[in-house]
Amino acid sequence: MPRLPLLLSIPHGGAMLPREYAPRFALTAAELFHESDPWTREIFAMGEAVQGRIEAEVAKAVVDLNCETTLVPPKVDSGAIKRFTAFGRPIWTEDGFPTSEEMDRLLDRYHRPYHDVLHRTSNRGGVRLAIDCHSIYAYGPPGAPDAEQARPLFVLGNLGDEKGEGARATAPAGLLHLLGELLEKEFQDIEPLPGTVKVAVNAPVVSNYTLRRHGKGRTPWLQLSMNRCVYLKNPADVTQVPDSDREGISQLRRRLFSVMCDLSDRLEDFLQ
Repeated sequence: MPRLPLLLSIPHGGAMLPREYAPRFALTAAELFHESDPWTREIFAMGEAVQGRIEAEVAKAVVDLNCETTLVPPKVDSGAIKRFTAFGRPIWTEDGFPTSEEMDRLLDRYHRPYHDVLHRTSNRGGVRLAIDCHSIYAYGPPGAPDAEQARPLFVLGNLGDEKGEGARATAPAGLLHLLGELLEKEFQDIEPLPGTVKVAVNAPVVSNYTLRRHGKGRTPWLQLSMNRCVYLKNPADVTQVPDSDREGISQLRRRLFSVMCDLSDRLEDFLQ
């Protein structure tokens, strides 16, 4: 079977702490788990079946690869380098926050190389669509525009409006709607959380640095964010690390791969 013409980017699935910074890291194992996009590396593990798959090993709490490198403390508290988690917990010990020189080194070591590889890979001839893969909290965390509100099962993004249209769009609106239809069909057995929908487009707005940086090149880009309620039994409990459900993750990967196959079969209808 030929590889699907897709590039998958998984920037938030890592949990690695650089050894020299570990003594200054303040998060518990559970806080680190939930501050990442847990198990997305395993869920989107389609490396041999797609043209490209790039994943981060470094924890999002250490370096957020989906934020602009200029957005770091003291300019902002939650950017490419963060002081606090989405739930307001300090990431670093009281005197352990990286200096400006250390922040530069972290960005040079992890952020810039990741996007250099994304740029090169997305311009390969066999790549026709790039997808930035994420998970999202089941409910908006404190401080978010949708704090405590239920979120859709899937959120698709292309920097356009809620129809996927607009001058800033990084992928055709019709392509987003096709992907939404395929997800709704494949996951028709899973009910959305009360008060929300199965698939939404560009709402709620989530981090989109990758789309802004790479989405105006030769390859269209879109963001696929999956609600953690799809694969975590109790997604609202952020105080524990849940047991790994290998069979459930494997089944979810197979279902998403089926969606990717159907999407790839019709890509050229939208990319002429």
